[in-house]
Amino acid sequence: MTDSKRMPVAELEKTQEYLRLTPKQKMFIQTYCCGGAVDGNYDAVAATNAAYQCKSDEVARVMSYSLLANINIVAVLNRHFGTEPIDAFLESLDRAVRNKKLTLAQLGALQLQCEVMGFGTTIPAGLEHGRSFTRPAPEKDKKPRKTQKAPAAPTPPSAPAYDLKQFE
Repeated sequence: MTDSKRMPVAELEKTQEYLRLTPKQKMFIQTYCCGGAVDGNYDAVAATNAAYQCKSDEVARVMSYSLLANINIVAVLNRHFGTEPIDAFLESLDRAVRNKKLTLAQLGALQLQCEVMGFGTTIPAGLEHGRSFTRPAPEKDKKPRKTQKAPAAPTPPSAPAYDLKQFE
């Protein structure tokens, strides 16, 4: 990506996304983006160390993963790198698909975000971005679920069988 698409830190600090960050998150963003602007090397570990004064590089490394996954920080970095809203949404959607513990609330939030951003119910330009999407199988192709049958009620013991002809 060229530097011409990248938003300078001075402009970034005026955005709504940046203003939502905590002071330490702002320090992380400033260090991360300024370091990347100087030498093209975006070092999340060094930025985490600068903002949070970590005890070791290992702590900073682990912590940097959660910082770079934070939705508020991702929103600021998307502005900095000039990421298109559709690309950011598709990245969020991809992350949700790979999440084994996706909740209905998270799914509803993604659907709401899709509607608010005007993407509708169609897959927006998915093939142009080199992504392939699979659709769920139609209902008629799905196999019916096996249901468990309730245990049969026990039958009462039957009376002994007598041959009535012997009494005639």
